[in-house]
Amino acid sequence: MYDVPFVPSPEVVIRRMLQLADVRENEIVYDLGCGDGRVLIIAAKEFGARAVGIEIRRDLYEQCVRRVRDLGLEDRVKVYHGNFFEYDLSDADVITLYLLTSVNERLRPKLERELRPGTRVVSHDFEVPGWRPIIIEDLYEEWRSHKLYLYKIPGAEIPIPGNVEPNTDMLTDIEKKVIKYIDGSTSIEDIAKKLGTTLRTVREIVNKFYKMGVVKEIKVVKGTP
Repeated sequence: MYDVPFVPSPEVVIRRMLQLADVRENEIVYDLGCGDGRVLIIAAKEFGARAVGIEIRRDLYEQCVRRVRDLGLEDRVKVYHGNFFEYDLSDADVITLYLLTSVNERLRPKLERELRPGTRVVSHDFEVPGWRPIIIEDLYEEWRSHKLYLYKIPGAEIPIPGNVEPNTDMLTDIEKKVIKYIDGSTSIEDIAKKLGTTLRTVREIVNKFYKMGVVKEIKVVKGTP
């Protein structure tokens, strides 16, 4: 049957989880075991994110799909019926969890293998064994307290300059700013911080430069949270 019972997170807790993860517009939030879809809906409606949910229970999956459809959020929220262990999570900017410690422990190798440096993982009530949280926060709401754990995948994605010089007249303003930092030592995350934008935005630009030959390769160094 199912490893984790369905206990919905209060909306105040969900909002704080997304705030701790610093979810920004057009980032992709994955909710593993998305239940009735409340994390996805709040991420899309209130944070401007794109959201992906994976739910193994057919009844909850169908309920989630109905809610998303009724709210007109199909263009920003995708829901899949299945086991999240069988889905590729590498496109996530943020992962939200409300599972069990034992499930988090089984999930950890998959997250370490698939998630890119800078990806944030926020868990409600249950730690990820073997990881060190960067924030632990207690949150009190009407009838009980909650504990939130925020993790970030360490490491770096470093664009290595190629041999092609771009035509700067053909670049957008943000692309012109990014290219100034492609020096073989500055990471995508550092570029995003310097420019006050998201990792996703810089990563998409760097991937465009890679296809153009402006970037020769993207060196990835990963670590354990």
